[in-house]
Amino acid sequence: MKLLQLPLLVSALLVLTPASAQVVVGDKAPPNAASAKPNILVILADDLGYGIVNAYGGDPKRVATPNIDRLAAEGAKFTEAYVTCSVCAPSRAGLMTGRYQQRFGIYANCDSQTKGGGVPGDQTMMPRHFKNAGYATAAIGKWHMGTKQPGQHPLVKGFDEFFGFDSAQTDYFNSPILFDGHKKVEKHVYLTRAFTDRTLQFIDRSGDKPFFIYLAYNAVHGPNQAPKETIARFSGFPQKELVEAAMTAELDAGIGRLLDALDKSGKGKNTLIFFLSDNGGLPYWWEGSNAPLRGFKRFQYDGGEKVPFLVRWPAGVTAGQVRKQPVVSLDILPTALEAAGLTAPENEVLDGISLFPALKAGTDLQPERPLFWAGSHFEKDVGKKSVGHDNPPPAWAIRRGDWKLMQIMEQGPPMLFNIANDPSESKDVIAEHMDIAKELRKAWVEWFVIGGDPIAWKPEYYNQLKAIR
Repeated sequence: MKLLQLPLLVSALLVLTPASAQVVVGDKAPPNAASAKPNILVILADDLGYGIVNAYGGDPKRVATPNIDRLAAEGAKFTEAYVTCSVCAPSRAGLMTGRYQQRFGIYANCDSQTKGGGVPGDQTMMPRHFKNAGYATAAIGKWHMGTKQPGQHPLVKGFDEFFGFDSAQTDYFNSPILFDGHKKVEKHVYLTRAFTDRTLQFIDRSGDKPFFIYLAYNAVHGPNQAPKETIARFSGFPQKELVEAAMTAELDAGIGRLLDALDKSGKGKNTLIFFLSDNGGLPYWWEGSNAPLRGFKRFQYDGGEKVPFLVRWPAGVTAGQVRKQPVVSLDILPTALEAAGLTAPENEVLDGISLFPALKAGTDLQPERPLFWAGSHFEKDVGKKSVGHDNPPPAWAIRRGDWKLMQIMEQGPPMLFNIANDPSESKDVIAEHMDIAKELRKAWVEWFVIGGDPIAWKPEYYNQLKAIR
């Protein structure tokens, strides 16, 4: 494999915004067949393992996912898609800003109750770009990016409406932290259904105005709860696994309701839908639920950060595409902006690329584009009470092409894997490819100059990463 020049690669990654003069938001025609700007719907699942969805190899005899599979069949499926961290809050921070969260000091899961935790209020989030262009905007579901500091609440981040909660998890049937805007919700249906209901209501109220909706289901994150009638549909496995299947079925049913309503209303054709999980699956779910990947949520291995990733837009994306080039959640914002005919302001540095040209033309994405990780790795049994799982020791990684170099710093030296040949990361081949490892390490070091002081992580861990040469 021919390696590209590293200075050019790093420069291209760090300067991804247009070099031309700033374009007024909304002044460019959308590059699609429809005359109106597309609706944007970003659907984020929570802790959904790579091996659960049938389109990614999940067993339909355990739980069928026909509606998520429909997104794959009617759009594009990415088999090598990543998020920017293996745990909830940092991953969401990267997704919603379109920027590596290390830029603003997030390396680990900083709980909403942590003083100063969450995404800093001065960071621009996804909805702002669309609200400024005349979109109706809503955040529905799990927030987990902070509301206590100035500039953090969804209603000041560019969302017209917020219906959800700001924490890692909550009770599905009786949440004490569910809010409609700033008003506490006293009574609600099963949360997966409630979030779907609210999304459908918002779509209906939007009328002819284009909408941007961030729908962040808390499914299938714990606590493991599901309606009794849904659990009763499943059998043949331990009770715990029947609940897990029911939670997945409720998630899939919600997506089916959304697709049916959009298509019935006539809005489906010009609605750009992104579907992904915030991180990898859980170690205590059924065996194979995160297959064939190594590791789980909170791990630096692919099992923590490789996720199902689907894109559906009948008016602009050819159906049935299967994409094997590495992509990252950071690509969602640039893709949505280009689809809507918008550009980010020149002073807003975005770290992803637009996938739209390749999806529309059926061509390959940028070859050899590097993806980076820097933060925590927690490999203990997170299903049991443990200390420090939100403040664990550091790890780092880079993937470029088929190669992935990574290091779990408390465990030993860097490891090199060829993901194309070894998707389960079972064979460290660094001894045979020291030249590749050296170049990838250099690229990671040059990238990490973006890393800011940590908001809620031990400074000593951050300093270990900064000391890498």
